[in-house]
Amino acid sequence: MRFTRSLALAALIPALLTGTARAADPAPINVGFFSHLSGPFAEYGASFKNAIELYLDQVKAQGGIEGHPVNLIVEDDRNSPQEAATVARKIVNEPNVVLAIGSWSTTSSLAAAPIFTEAKIPQISPTSSHPDFSKQSPYQFRQNNTDDVLALYNADTIQEKLGANKVVIPYSQDDWGVFTGKATAKAIEDAGGEVLLLEAVQPGSRDFRPFISKVKALNPEGVFLALPYQEASIFIQQLRQAGIDIPVGGGIPLTSPKFIELAGEAAEGTVLHTIFFAGDPSQKEFVEAYKAKYGRNPDQFAALAYDAIGVGLEAVRRVIKSGKELTGENVRDELENGPAYEGVTGVTKYDEFGNVKKDPIFIQIQDGKFVLF
Repeated sequence: MRFTRSLALAALIPALLTGTARAADPAPINVGFFSHLSGPFAEYGASFKNAIELYLDQVKAQGGIEGHPVNLIVEDDRNSPQEAATVARKIVNEPNVVLAIGSWSTTSSLAAAPIFTEAKIPQISPTSSHPDFSKQSPYQFRQNNTDDVLALYNADTIQEKLGANKVVIPYSQDDWGVFTGKATAKAIEDAGGEVLLLEAVQPGSRDFRPFISKVKALNPEGVFLALPYQEASIFIQQLRQAGIDIPVGGGIPLTSPKFIELAGEAAEGTVLHTIFFAGDPSQKEFVEAYKAKYGRNPDQFAALAYDAIGVGLEAVRRVIKSGKELTGENVRDELENGPAYEGVTGVTKYDEFGNVKKDPIFIQIQDGKFVLF
């Protein structure tokens, strides 16, 4: 009987030790991610997701964040504010979420903001640029410049880089486009230029010939496209088909390779501004890692998402190292008060409103690819 009991106890010891070891394993860090992963602008969301997963591969290879594995909760908001609110609720209902990354558009980011704020989970949007986003609460942060700053870069693109002072601006009829169109027009006029036409374009539009007829009649010196890549690619094709060969400038939505793919030869010569350029030798490590995993260079959207997850997880790391409880509230405090983060899109140091200021790089489309201007 004693022998049998000893065998039973001996057999139990490894199981007890294993159970003890498992109980001591660091808890996973849960991070929510949402953007549009389907629909007309899915390329933007795919760039986000690719970059975040690349960063998390590197975190895993290094043994996690202070030994804690990172679990990514992925949701598709379909570029819809209603869907963004729905997926935000799903994310906050997951246990132990301490950070959320998303979304691409200001409209979707704004729709999700109250939900993350109520749950006390910090939200970092890689690209939401409307000034109102970070004004929602102390829980909203951004990686990109605000639209009022970008408007100055837009004006420089069309006036200084392309030499056009009499300009027309088609803009997208959404939160981002309305603000960008008006702010860019003001920046151009403040710099001594003239905006001959400032007109909204409905998302999903495919026939721009009435607008282009107005352009032809006004005889401007240049066009600034405050449009996403899908509408912009069709607009510039129809502009060139109408025989209008004036300079074209654009903002960050057109830095996606998808713009070149869809616009084809019509995109040649377009000048854009960005805060990341894959041809920059200082970004070689990130570019090569991204290309090895996905077979193509990262674009600005991938770079911004890569920095968003990097900034967020470094804040998480500081909370863990401090010995404080790992909560969204404590992560938020570290985001606001932490040191500057040197990333692939420049330095991230949030001001009191969760905003950043990053310098532009001007690029041009030549021979079907982006090159430094």
